Amino acid sequence: MARFSIGTAFGDAFGLVGRRPLSVLVWGLLVLLPSAGVVMLMLPMMGEFVSSAGTSTEPDVGRMLQFQGLNGLLNIVQLVVMAVVYTAVMRAVIRPREKGFFSLRIGMDELRVTVVAIAVMAGIYVAAFVLLLLGAAIGYAAWQLDSPGNWMAIAALVLVLVLGIWLMMARISLIAPASVLYRDFAFVQGWRLGRGQTWPLFGMMVLLLLIILLIEAVIVIAGLAAFGVGAAFIDLENVEVWADPANWGDPMPWMMANWAWCAVGGVVVSFVYGVLLTLGLAPFASACRQLADSSAPPTVTEPETESLQTTEPAPAPEL
Repeated sequence: MARFSIGTAFGDAFGLVGRRPLSVLVWGLLVLLPSAGVVMLMLPMMGEFVSSAGTSTEPDVGRMLQFQGLNGLLNIVQLVVMAVVYTAVMRAVIRPREKGFFSLRIGMDELRVTVVAIAVMAGIYVAAFVLLLLGAAIGYAAWQLDSPGNWMAIAALVLVLVLGIWLMMARISLIAPASVLYRDFAFVQGWRLGRGQTWPLFGMMVLLLLIILLIEAVIVIAGLAAFGVGAAFIDLENVEVWADPANWGDPMPWMMANWAWCAVGGVVVSFVYGVLLTLGLAPFASACRQLADSSAPPTVTEPETESLQTTEPAPAPEL
C-alpha cells in the first residue's frame, strides 16, 4: 500500500514559506483585504449605534440595507479570492515549476477547487448534522437512565462525535489537491488516494493544529512586546480620540496620522496569515503528490535486444 511521509509534507510546507516569502505575503494579503473592507464598512455604523444609544434617534434602515448589500458582495469576493489563493498554494506544491504571478490564476483549476470545496463542505455538514442528531438521541437516552456516570458517558459520546467528524474530514482531505493534480473533478481519485491513509492524515491534522497554536502563542507574546515598545512612539492622544466609538465615523484621519504603523502592521499580519494559510494547505497537497507518485505504476524499460542476423543456407548445386 502506498504511504506518505508526514515529515516530508511539513517540510514541503515550511520549504514553500522559505522559498517564496513574497508569495506567502501576497496570498495572506489577498484573503484579508475583503475582511478589512467589511471592518471599514462596519466601524461607522457601530459608531452611530453607540452614539445613538439611549436617545430617541431611530437607526437608518436604508444605510443598514446598503451595508448588508455591500457586505454580501464582499463575502462573494472573498470566496472567489479564497478559491484562487487556495488553488495557488496547492499548485505551488504540486506543480512548483508553474510559478507565474505568485502561482495565481483564474481558470479551470480554480473552478474545480471551488466546486469540490462546496460539495465536500455540504457533505460534511449533512454528515455532521446526522451524527449530532444520533448523538443527541443517544445522550438523551443515557441521561434518562439516571446513572451516576451519565455525565462521563455523555462526555465520551461528544468526544466520539468530534473524533468521527475529524476522521471524516481527514478521509476526504485529498480530493481538492487531487483536483489540481489530475486537472479534473477528482472525487474518485482523491477518495482512492486517501484509502488506508485516514489515520495518518488525522495525525497530520492534529500536528498541524498544535503547530498553529504554538505559532499563535508566539505571535501573541511578540505582539504584546511590540505594543509595549511601540507605545512610546505612537501618538497616544490620537489613539484615545479614535478609541471613542463616537469617532468611528471616519477612520481615515487616524490611519493617515499613523500610516507607517498601519503599513507595518498590515504587512506583518498579512505575512503571518499567509504562513498559517500555507501550513494549513501545503501538507495535504504534498501528501497527495507523494501518494500519486508512489501509486503510479513504474515504467519498465525493456533491455535493448540485439538483432540477430541470420544467414540463409546456400542453395544446393543443381546436378
